[in-house]
Amino acid sequence: MSAVPPLEPALRLAITLLHSYWVLQDPVDQLSVARLRAAARDVGLAEVTAPLTEADLPRLRDLRDRLHAVFAAPDPAARVATLNEVLAEVSAGTVVEPGPDGTLRLTPLPRPGPAGPFAALVTGALARAAATGGAERFGVCAADGCDAPYLDRTRAGRQRYCCELCNNRAAAAAYRGRTRRG
Repeated sequence: MSAVPPLEPALRLAITLLHSYWVLQDPVDQLSVARLRAAARDVGLAEVTAPLTEADLPRLRDLRDRLHAVFAAPDPAARVATLNEVLAEVSAGTVVEPGPDGTLRLTPLPRPGPAGPFAALVTGALARAAATGGAERFGVCAADGCDAPYLDRTRAGRQRYCCELCNNRAAAAAYRGRTRRG
């Protein structure tokens, strides 16, 4: 069985942004410039979060909500359409440039403003994920009370939950429901 390839750094940063809001954590909204900077440092993209300030948090929350809508869209075509809307808002176009390994990649040109480069980077990463893996791999958690987004990286493409915690909670609830009826 082959290992799942690691996520590209910008996609890991996008997931950090998306997972900064989760109904199963306290507080549910944990978005902060410090959290984004730490995540960016961990993936080698510190320069993209350096210009961010606390004043950018409302725009970043709006971006997070818009990107969540991509995952929550009802079907792959709607996910692509929603992603394209967000990409058009945060990017002034795209450019092909060499990546760190020398391969060419599509990179969005950011709109002006401190959040612009960050927004263009993470939205572009989601666009590349949709282009390579398919928009049907974007989803929201099926567990009761959770709607956290996930990017299905399973071989069979059947992921339904954002994490093991939600998978276990759903399995336990289903078991309790079966034993009560029986």
